[in-house]
Amino acid sequence: MQTLQELQLLGLTFTEEQIAKEKRAVEARRQQELAKKRKRKLRRQEKKQGGPHPVQIEQDDRFFFIAGYTSGGAPYGVTWEEMGLKPWEPLEDG
Repeated sequence: MQTLQELQLLGLTFTEEQIAKEKRAVEARRQQELAKKRKRKLRRQEKKQGGPHPVQIEQDDRFFFIAGYTSGGAPYGVTWEEMGLKPWEPLEDG
């Protein structure tokens, strides 16, 4: 808006529509900057706390760890058998 005021001081005239459009553009830029700041602050907090929230490990009766899904929807990952465990058998600590 400062630029618009300076241009008016130089003798340029603007319609109310042009002024309103500029106000909306300035507000949109301000909102973008605020969103960036919030995102940076959140990243800094996550970094201080040791990263983002803990990841939930997906499992089912066949897979100990589901790494992902194929385009057809089939899961892939590490099976219980590959881990040397029976399905839903707890891991030994230590």
